[in-house]
Amino acid sequence: MRGGIQFRLATVTTLVLIGILTLAGWILDRSFRASTLAGVEEQLRLVIYSLMGVAHADASGIRVDELSEPRLSQPESGLYAAIWEPGTGREWRSPSALTTNVDQGRALAALGEFRFSETDVGGVPRFLLSYLVIWDDADESQLIFQVAADQAPTLAIIGGLRRNLAWGLALVTLLVIGAQFLAIRWGLTPLRVMAEEVRALEEGRREGLSDSYPKELTGLRQNLARFIAHEHRQRTRYRHALEDLAHSLKTPLAVIRNALGGSVPASGEPHGERELIAEQLDRMEGVVTHQLSRATVAGPVVVGRPVDISRLADRLIRALKTAYSDRGLAVEVRLPPALSVRGDERDLMDIFGNLLENAFKYTRSKVRISGRPGAVAVMRIEDDGPGVDATIRDDILNRGARGDQVQPGQGIGLSVVSELIQLYGGTLTIGSSPLGGASIEVRLPR
Repeated sequence: MRGGIQFRLATVTTLVLIGILTLAGWILDRSFRASTLAGVEEQLRLVIYSLMGVAHADASGIRVDELSEPRLSQPESGLYAAIWEPGTGREWRSPSALTTNVDQGRALAALGEFRFSETDVGGVPRFLLSYLVIWDDADESQLIFQVAADQAPTLAIIGGLRRNLAWGLALVTLLVIGAQFLAIRWGLTPLRVMAEEVRALEEGRREGLSDSYPKELTGLRQNLARFIAHEHRQRTRYRHALEDLAHSLKTPLAVIRNALGGSVPASGEPHGERELIAEQLDRMEGVVTHQLSRATVAGPVVVGRPVDISRLADRLIRALKTAYSDRGLAVEVRLPPALSVRGDERDLMDIFGNLLENAFKYTRSKVRISGRPGAVAVMRIEDDGPGVDATIRDDILNRGARGDQVQPGQGIGLSVVSELIQLYGGTLTIGSSPLGGASIEVRLPR
């Protein structure tokens, strides 16, 4: 699952909140509707009771002396009543039903029980309440009292509540989401502070993490601080050990070579012990030189700062121009000012120092250095020299392998460069330059 902790917490809590408020809204809506319908039923029951108090049934029919509910006398009032005797033609209907010409149906009910229902007679939804009783005035015949009310006013009330409830819950949801966003942001502030301090450590703007962290992050802060300190100690110890070993071996080797006198048998003479020893000394010096070079290989660091490749290359080019001033070389530099890589400056100095030195060493008259910034920094070094044969381009990156047997060297410079670039997760490509010589392209993640 991608995304930051704040996004995850906000998403989960928002979904839970919406679910809970939706369920609460549904429960409130159902409860209010049930309560409203219960109130309607109670009102209709009171109308039936009032009719039972003023109704009379005899052989001449059913009549009501006086209506206690004024709406039963008003046309289109939305309240209608009827009394009839099942199985006979005797019936009474309220004036509101007669003047509006309302057919409210014939809903039956069990004896002594109220039956409440919702019907749709004549395309108009209505509430019906029916009550069946045994009427003493009509020789204990059965009469059905029925009251009907239009649903429109009640549904309008329920619809208004639903709208208000929806707007209210939506407002509450927004307020709670805003509050929880502020709460989450405040709660995650220590993590953001730690991330900023780690970024400052990487850029070299801090030397350690602060102590003002909540107890939940104290252990992480201590472990991270110990890891950074341990990494510094290990790198320093490893570098010093290799440097000390390499330098301590170079001195005895030089003494042995001087003791041999440096004499080499003439061509055609058999190889003697002195030449064999000299050859082995060359191999040992090559190993020592290689290990001394490896001692300077720092690789990508946990704590480092961006290194301006443009400035670093400018320093190297000035030094090489001075060293090769007698050759009158033309140097073309096309490096953007934003070309930078995070890492150890000594490592990057080794990479581009070796590559630029080779370019100056083998070029005939011109060297071109160009670069391109981006997520992967690209630097290309070209010359108009003899170039590198395509069959040996991969081999010369191995330790001890050389593409030139004339110039002095041990054949380990490019191997160190290749090893460093691989440690940084980059690539080194050897190709042909439009200038006629070699083209070395280095790609390093920023």
